[in-house]
Amino acid sequence: MSDFDKLVEGFMKPRKTMDFAGLVDLVEEVLEVESTRLTEKISKGKVLTEKASPAGTNSFTISMIPDIEVSELGWSDVRTPEGGGAAVKSRERQLLESYLQNILGAESGRGLETLPEQLRRLSSFYDNPKAFVDQAPSRPQRIQQAISLLVFYKTLTKIIANFNASSAGFSFESFLATLLDGVQVPANTGTIADFYAGGTNGVPVSLKLYNEKSVEVGGSFADLVGDLLNDSKNNTMTYLVVMKNLRGDMENLTGNLTFYQFDFNLDNIFDIIEDTKAASQQCIILPLEGEALPDVEVPDRVRMTPEKLSDMFADNMRQALGNDELAGLVMGSPYFQYGTDEMLQLSTTAPGVKSYKKTKAAKGNIDQLLRGIPGMEERYAQGFPEIIDAVIGASQKLKQDIEALKQQRKSQVGQLVPALSQYRVAKGSKGAVRAKTAAAIGDAAKRSQEYYNRLKGDREAQKAALRKTNGYLNEMQFSINRSEVLKLAKPMASLEVGAAAIQKMLSEVTRELNTEVFGIFQALESLSDNLNGFFASGLADDNKATDAIADAQNIETRTEKAKSN
Repeated sequence: MSDFDKLVEGFMKPRKTMDFAGLVDLVEEVLEVESTRLTEKISKGKVLTEKASPAGTNSFTISMIPDIEVSELGWSDVRTPEGGGAAVKSRERQLLESYLQNILGAESGRGLETLPEQLRRLSSFYDNPKAFVDQAPSRPQRIQQAISLLVFYKTLTKIIANFNASSAGFSFESFLATLLDGVQVPANTGTIADFYAGGTNGVPVSLKLYNEKSVEVGGSFADLVGDLLNDSKNNTMTYLVVMKNLRGDMENLTGNLTFYQFDFNLDNIFDIIEDTKAASQQCIILPLEGEALPDVEVPDRVRMTPEKLSDMFADNMRQALGNDELAGLVMGSPYFQYGTDEMLQLSTTAPGVKSYKKTKAAKGNIDQLLRGIPGMEERYAQGFPEIIDAVIGASQKLKQDIEALKQQRKSQVGQLVPALSQYRVAKGSKGAVRAKTAAAIGDAAKRSQEYYNRLKGDREAQKAALRKTNGYLNEMQFSINRSEVLKLAKPMASLEVGAAAIQKMLSEVTRELNTEVFGIFQALESLSDNLNGFFASGLADDNKATDAIADAQNIETRTEKAKSN
């Protein structure tokens, strides 16, 4: 019998009936099992205990703290194209916002300016949990505060401990955007911002989460300049730098996150970059002719947005097929629309512009997909080799078209401002050669800084100068290391993370979690375990099912009692 047949048989077989005496026996058995489990956890140091009364001891484990699913997508502020881009908040985001509202009250969701106070409150809870919670005017509110703060710290620890550096960064970005009522910014939209704090019209924020010893804040200088040219965002870009000082991993992780904040604006961008290393200084070099900038028209940047790439690919498909009707029929399938998840399944995995693979297997896959398009096989009974070649050729030509646009702009830049070509740190250069180039870059950056600073007060002149910088014209990267960040910003706050930190807070607020609240969490944990066991058994373990029912009834009874109190 197959596993599937066993599962079906297990589900369909008659269930045993149970009287009240049997139910009582099962509840007693569950309590005995729970007691054994708690004893095991205590022996492993995973349970905090606090004497509630001479009659006994209450134990509260980290696993009993409510869980919020860590979800970058779920926490994102999704907006629909219909209805003027109205926000659609997921269940995960609403739940996280509710807990944060309990902690931060009126300060929650009011944008970046409230962050220092929010961090101060969160940090003060760790320093003295009982004193912080005791500020609430009533017992229900104290319980609400305690649970919400524990959920916050548990969720933050999960993000930092359970994910690799890249995925932790994305989840942390979503988490912090929710904390600041933020709207996340899609990738490849020409901005260096990760989210707008306080809504779509809020402050643009670039978030960096790094190990404390390897901090390197940076990115596209051209995108940074583009943000500073944006009057609707007050010509400002805020950097929020979070330095991790952690030891251990997973359940053994301990340490803290320290928050720093500084701004780029039209007045200080040259001052900040001039104080960095040569590879970054070269971004602010201006093509000065004596004490003036050349009076030339700067070519537009080649910016490949998803929409532009899609349009270019569609044009290539129409040209390759030579038949607009046929092109429309083919591109009616998501597998032949540029940038869709379906198209990416058939494309190359190298970074950059995606193109269809040329392998025999890839062509076979495209052939099968074309046969699945209604009307295609009847009209093209002889097969699809020409269409397959057109599909692959359209994506290959897209790469060539983009490279041609970039080379054209590069040539125009070289002709307009040739003086910038000498300021490059050549890859692989060492010793005296590298030192000489770095010195020349430093001198040119200093002269450019002095010229630019004389423009302060004339915003249009500052913008025109930024468009002629080396980094903007040549699409360069800037970087700011740890020591340079510490010159720019003082720490706002430090938050402790890890199981040990949560246990410290738990031990000081457990007495606020009275017997009924404690019992609810204990029953929730038992319910989860029993449901998992029931499903893992293929719906065949009657004991697990009965225990889960008892847990659910226990939760209902205790919740009603806690509510009445």
